[in-house]
Amino acid sequence: MKVVITIICVLGFLTGLSAQNLNEQLKSSLAGLNGEHSAKVLDYAHHLGAYFGKPLEATCKLLDSVNQQRVLQYVRFLQHTGPLEPTTVRFLRDTIPFGRIEEGTILMDSFVVFNTGAAPYVIHSSKGGCDCTTLSFPKFPVMPGDSASIRIEFDSVNKAGNVTPGVILYDNSRPNRRNILYMEGEVQPKGNVKTIIRNDE
Repeated sequence: MKVVITIICVLGFLTGLSAQNLNEQLKSSLAGLNGEHSAKVLDYAHHLGAYFGKPLEATCKLLDSVNQQRVLQYVRFLQHTGPLEPTTVRFLRDTIPFGRIEEGTILMDSFVVFNTGAAPYVIHSSKGGCDCTTLSFPKFPVMPGDSASIRIEFDSVNKAGNVTPGVILYDNSRPNRRNILYMEGEVQPKGNVKTIIRNDE
């Protein structure tokens, strides 16, 4: 029984040290930020779920240890100079089949990306194959081990027939620093407009 209590006490002590060390690292990292970076980190902390209306350090201390680690990674990311380190990613799916829809329908769906590498994953920009697709991608880096949603919208106006609208993500993923995502399906043209001529006597 004494051995068990001793082990629990030691583990509690080590956990306390770890949390204290994390708080010290966080405090030191935040203190070295310039005004622009401080604003970005505060915005990121809000994104992670911290409350609004508090100064930067107090806001970050409201986060749990996992999210505090994310903040530390984000600070290092902001302070890094030079080209971004490449990382590896995995998409839950790279093509969204939507079956058959009527022309004029607007489809909204999402892709999920997992950062499977060791560096933050960043999407710099995107390019659609036509003006019928728009994309909304994460504002902040996707940290190693994390995932994020990428929203896509497809407007099927004037797109009758079999279609495969695609978008290119320009990012820091290996090996090509880009990924191509698709939607695919059939757009049924709207029914022909009938003209009826009546001969009133």
